[in-house]
Amino acid sequence: MRKTKLRKVSKQSISKIQKLLWVECRRIADILYKNDCYTCEAKNLQGSNKQLGHVPWPKSVLGASTKYDMRFLRWQCMRCNIHGGGMGATAYKRMMEEDPETLSQMEKDRHKLVKAMDHYLSLLEEYKKG
Repeated sequence: MRKTKLRKVSKQSISKIQKLLWVECRRIADILYKNDCYTCEAKNLQGSNKQLGHVPWPKSVLGASTKYDMRFLRWQCMRCNIHGGGMGATAYKRMMEEDPETLSQMEKDRHKLVKAMDHYLSLLEEYKKG
């Protein structure tokens, strides 16, 4: 008897969803924020010097619920984002001055647990709608 190959139902990988989500985050950040560095005096960021940084906490310590949350993303120059490690203390201080209530809510939200794939798919759909 001959064996048949079962067709594997392919799903999008989580990394592909994350890349699409990152493209949408950059698009939205262009609309929401100026092209100035959030943590230093650099103005009119362009090209590789215009980076979307996770502030005031690095991406590595954020859960799936907050990695692509627009409240945590701001434009930064390469010096601040890469060489300065995101300048978390400076960003925290600025956010505290601008809106302490939102920062307090962000602190609570960053510990919220969600199922990553489901959250990313719903967030991608939401961001694409505008």
